[in-house]
Amino acid sequence: MPKKALVVDNNYFFVEFLSELLEKRGYLVTKAYNGKEGISKLANGPVDIIFADLIMPKVDVRQFIQFIRMKYPENHFPIVALSGTVIEQMSELDEIGADYYIPKGPIDKLTIQLNEFMAEIERQPFFPPTKKKILKNGPIFPRREAMELLNTLQFYRAIIENIGVGVIIVDKDASVLNANSLALDVIQKSALEVLNCRIADLFPRKQRAELKDALKRVIQEPEIKKVTFHTSFNHQVTRTIVTPIVIENNPAGWVVALQDADQHHEQ
Repeated sequence: MPKKALVVDNNYFFVEFLSELLEKRGYLVTKAYNGKEGISKLANGPVDIIFADLIMPKVDVRQFIQFIRMKYPENHFPIVALSGTVIEQMSELDEIGADYYIPKGPIDKLTIQLNEFMAEIERQPFFPPTKKKILKNGPIFPRREAMELLNTLQFYRAIIENIGVGVIIVDKDASVLNANSLALDVIQKSALEVLNCRIADLFPRKQRAELKDALKRVIQEPEIKKVTFHTSFNHQVTRTIVTPIVIENNPAGWVVALQDADQHHEQ
């Protein structure tokens, strides 16, 4: 039975390159183009190795790795971060949680390096390394453009976390991409419990129809910028505000904000 690998990267051509390399080594490869899709691809069970980029759309790589470890606690298969921003994120590697880190580089050199890496992995049973293993392909230095991108992402993550109300980011298929700590306090669930969950499943049954109607209205009626209604979470009345996420005039999802009703009344 062939070993299984999951490759997650939003660059189509890089996914094809890495998949071909692994297939030549006898792996059955599953492809995904963002962290959310990667989680869905793991629904049928664990794999033998995962390659993932450090910067992925929709689901953050930290969430992605934490979800995998929570879902398969007894199957500690290697997770390899193969990314163009490894060097720029050196100070964050312990938080990210991958087992190995390989910077992207010229394809010819990377091909040799990956084949050598895979040969080493295949020769011996895998145990989580005592420290993060970073495989470098020559001297490399942080790039200003990459640092600016990472700083911008970190800034916007901080805004969502500290905005003062509960915030749930919902994808266009109505599944949850992220929720800040205030929202998690309201619905009394962990970040990993809500990740990729249907947003309606987080609401009390009595309010699910109202939520679904709000999601539809703000997308189907562009003149409506938000829909507000009240929800009772664990006997606490919460003001729920649904707004659309629109990118270049195309609906891309929703923001569902949760605010204590008494706090709103005081304001």
